[in-house]
Amino acid sequence: MKVIGLALVAVVMSGCATVQLSTAQQALLDDNTTLYTQVGMWTEKDNVIATNYKRGEHIPVNSAVKITDVNAATVTFTYDGRSITLKNIEKYTKVDVTGLMTRTFALEPVNLTQFSALEKTAIEQGDVVIGMTKDAVIISRGFPPAHRTANLKLDSWRFWQNRFGTIVYEFEQGKVSNIVK
Repeated sequence: MKVIGLALVAVVMSGCATVQLSTAQQALLDDNTTLYTQVGMWTEKDNVIATNYKRGEHIPVNSAVKITDVNAATVTFTYDGRSITLKNIEKYTKVDVTGLMTRTFALEPVNLTQFSALEKTAIEQGDVVIGMTKDAVIISRGFPPAHRTANLKLDSWRFWQNRFGTIVYEFEQGKVSNIVK
């Protein structure tokens, strides 16, 4: 019984392990710096899963946030007066939490002027539509889970809609040409 209890404590503690942030990342946390989301994401019960389920409340790209805590598996940030936890599942994202921070938050908003009116509208709503570039899809939906889309150079990206359903965006010449539900 003692061994089971110790194993359980070890499992629980491993999810809360500290992480070594870069000096720049630590300064953002220490200085309570306002950052901007670099991708759209969805929160359900104040949790965002880094595999980018499209469920719950949409947090649009360029939303102002402040990171309040980071550990080996999560980044906690404030958004719209609430505390939100971004949960990294490294076996699916293939990046550690510091890499997730880097691609999710930045000091400057994303410059949306580089996108067409169609893309901007879709990005603001967290949607993907035919004709969007790969960059626009990433900004709108976030990065596809790397365990199902191993390389962003591929012409087929699979995203999770929820725990059980996926959607595939197919590309031709770098633009969405088909959406398979």
